[in-house]
Amino acid sequence: TLLRYGCIGASPIKPSVAITVRTLAVYRQTHRVCPRLSIHAEAKKLCHMHNIRYRQYLADQLRAAYDVYLELQQRITHRLDKCLGRDTPDWQMLNSCPACQYTLEGEPPLPYSVICACDGNNSAKLVDPAVRSGVERPDPRSGTSPIWLSESYVDQFADEVGNARQNSRPHIPSAQVRDPDDPWIEEPDSADSSEPVSICVDRWRNAAPESRKKMFAIFKKSGIFITVCRHGFLLTICDMVRSGELMKYPIASLNKLMDVFGKNILYGYDIKCALEKILLRSSLADQIQRLNLQGVVPAFHGHAHNRLCQVQHHSKYKVGAGKEDFETCERVFSESNALASEIRNATEFHRHQALDEHFRFADMDKYASLSNFLYHNYVQALQTISATSTFLDECSISQDAPFESDLNDEKASLETMTRKKEETAVEIDYVNALLEYDSALSNYSSREIGNVRRRHTHATAKRDQKQEVVEDFERQMGIEQRWGPDHPDRIKAQSRITHHLFFKAVDDVERLVVMRLLELTKLQMNGLGYKLRTQISKALKNRASAIRNALQRYNKYAAEMSPPRPPLEWEQIVEYSFLAEFDLLRDGDAQLHSKRWANPLYRQASMQYFDGMRAKEEIERLDVEIARLLTKICDDAVNYPQSIVTLAAHDPPLASELGRQWDQLRSVNLWHLQRIRQIQALRGYSGPLVPGTRIGAVASVMPTDGLGDTEDPESEEPYNGERMQQVEGYINGLEHHIVDHL
Repeated sequence: TLLRYGCIGASPIKPSVAITVRTLAVYRQTHRVCPRLSIHAEAKKLCHMHNIRYRQYLADQLRAAYDVYLELQQRITHRLDKCLGRDTPDWQMLNSCPACQYTLEGEPPLPYSVICACDGNNSAKLVDPAVRSGVERPDPRSGTSPIWLSESYVDQFADEVGNARQNSRPHIPSAQVRDPDDPWIEEPDSADSSEPVSICVDRWRNAAPESRKKMFAIFKKSGIFITVCRHGFLLTICDMVRSGELMKYPIASLNKLMDVFGKNILYGYDIKCALEKILLRSSLADQIQRLNLQGVVPAFHGHAHNRLCQVQHHSKYKVGAGKEDFETCERVFSESNALASEIRNATEFHRHQALDEHFRFADMDKYASLSNFLYHNYVQALQTISATSTFLDECSISQDAPFESDLNDEKASLETMTRKKEETAVEIDYVNALLEYDSALSNYSSREIGNVRRRHTHATAKRDQKQEVVEDFERQMGIEQRWGPDHPDRIKAQSRITHHLFFKAVDDVERLVVMRLLELTKLQMNGLGYKLRTQISKALKNRASAIRNALQRYNKYAAEMSPPRPPLEWEQIVEYSFLAEFDLLRDGDAQLHSKRWANPLYRQASMQYFDGMRAKEEIERLDVEIARLLTKICDDAVNYPQSIVTLAAHDPPLASELGRQWDQLRSVNLWHLQRIRQIQALRGYSGPLVPGTRIGAVASVMPTDGLGDTEDPESEEPYNGERMQQVEGYINGLEHHIVDHL
């Protein structure tokens, strides 16, 4: 056959064109590091090299041969997996990340067994072939690996939101307080929306208007939804089908994680505050509580959440979260977005094939840089701990200050502020409805009824509409006699309207600052086109002007408050990075502002304190993860050579392929050993010096000459001098041990 000569035909029967396996292998590796290189570009390159005029059918022939090549690679991988016992259900998820899943005997327990992030991305769209060509050609091939969640699996959770217990409070049309100088026109949510929207979700939509747009009908797949561990390894992936980022996608993904990893999972999600409410009212509620599934809002996405939500859900305040920012999905998508132009008009099979290849290689790259991740995180955590101590000393604030209790007190105060607003919301809406009804009645009685033929119908309808709203409020509030202009409750509510105008001015400033933060971050991302970068730059200029206008409105209403609020300056706004200050602006209670946690310096010290606490947790987790990686390297040095020898006895070609994989893995492991040596040489390192034993495995026999104690917590320089030489001697022996087993 052609394959014996190193070629693959472009057609299964009587091929007239063949592509060498080496050419296909080169393209695969080139496409790995440059996903934008399409099969058409590769075909054009080959045509230029061979002085042949490019034609479309040449790219089709190259594509056909490449599909066969990838199919061969996949079948070889399946045979290897079967021989090595890697074909069990969910093996790929359970062994995706050695730092997360390579658990050892006797290791210190961690608060969370898995720390991960989940998010959706709409760049990986697929145009419906039926729209593009009129008829979709059936293709029974599947380009997905076992890590993909099927559409049928995801659709099991399609009704979870609808079945969740709805708020028992009846809906009454709200007569919003409108400022005549307000330039914002809010787009209302769909009236038939089945998913409840919290204030944080609404704020996030305001900051990202693209998320309000409905998916165009031409897209058969509207994107992907993934979960990744904190080191960037893919855990689950599924298609988003003809929809935006519905709640069924995170629910299905989290359910899969619980089925595979069990208890104590910590996840990060943009709108975790809203997702958690749905989860606790869904059919998964008992399982979630039993397995202790916990979530946080990612560090950067926390900018778009109000302060009460931050103290409840932000990763900075989550005990056991470490220094993880839970923004891993954004970094993963920054790489996968390069595939968008290639897969947008591909077939469904080729789209899955390209995505699966990309994430398989991405996981290999993540493993190659895993020791770098551990090293840089260790250095950052040590620096944060040192900076925290220095900052608190400079501020003359004790590290034993009650930061934790102050955070709880702040949470209670913010909840009280929220309840106060809710208690008066109905009365204020009722008075606004009365004012609008009085205006409609006045116009009906005087001006609009003057021209009966032309205006009578419209004026009557307008009056009846306002009257219906007023009567709805009166039925809900149990009011038997309508509040007149001199009614004390009406006068009190009207004074509250002034406060609401002030609150709305604060909201406008806050929203604009959030949008400014998001756009500044987006502007610094790689891979942005010229038009998008120009559009963002113009938006930033307009945003600066809008913020100044909002500041003018804020200062106008602040002066009308009783007592007057202090004015807000532009210099203060541009330095805001978290939204706690905005929530403090909303409340004029002198007792609130006299609290210790409301002091700006103390708030900054509190933020630094929690950074330090999370850094200490990060050190504890890194110590465990370093031991896991070191043990995995030791086990590889024994298991791979043994498996190669065993396979060579009955399947030499398969043994040769495994040997090639071991060559690649060995070179990466040797680099990891050098990085681990650098980590162990850090001043302040508290982790183990020797590998452990994986749970359920037999301890590897490794060189042990010259090993010292694993740690000396009382020593100021525990790994200097003789002990550091012992560690280096051990790791050097381990490197030679790996090479000797080839």
